[in-house]
Amino acid sequence: MENKNNIEEELESIAPFLSKIKKENNFSTPLNYFEILPEVIVNRSLNSKLFNFSFNKFSKHFLIPASSLAVILLMIFYFNRNTTEAELTNEQITNLIINDEYIKIDDYLVYDAYSEVLDEEKKTTSTTDEYINYLIENDIDINSIIDEL
Repeated sequence: MENKNNIEEELESIAPFLSKIKKENNFSTPLNYFEILPEVIVNRSLNSKLFNFSFNKFSKHFLIPASSLAVILLMIFYFNRNTTEAELTNEQITNLIINDEYIKIDDYLVYDAYSEVLDEEKKTTSTTDEYINYLIENDIDINSIIDEL
């Protein structure tokens, strides 16, 4: 009892407003509520078991074959797609280019590309000429090169 008084005094010192609230229960329970409660719980659990769908029982007999069938069908559709592409003949490509329906090329782009090709050819020929000049200046015979290899 003394402990209860100490708690009430501590509550009054910490929160005086809370200590002034009446200590009565404003909630009521229906008559024989706790006597009927276990029966109500059992009835609800039985009713829920009647309408409960069991995934584990259903899966073994239906879902495994259905999923394997779906995978097989997807594989059939995936691998039987028409993957052949239509190839154009040289005549068809030439007609497309000549008729200017398919490819439109700017003349300056063609000139630039051709000039780059010419520049690369000049570089390769100049290096070839340099090799030949080196061999002539140093009096190196082609047979000696073949012997070294």
